[in-house]
Amino acid sequence: MLKRSLIVAAALVITGCAGIPEYKFSKAGASEADFHRDKTQCDDEAFSAGNVVRLKYIEARNACLVKKGWSQVAPK
Repeated sequence: MLKRSLIVAAALVITGCAGIPEYKFSKAGASEADFHRDKTQCDDEAFSAGNVVRLKYIEARNACLVKKGWSQVAPK
């Protein structure tokens, strides 16, 4: 019974995360290294704020990147 419950819970988590789009970011004059540095800082900030739900975590990280001057480019 426990095994079945874990499988159902895992399936719900996977399907719940599947609908979250991953945005690309751009910033004039910035390199890929600049993006990775800022993304790492924003990942740390989003995580330390207690955002353990993936959607909230991504929203917090993306908001941080926008504050740092990055623009979201919608996924294709």
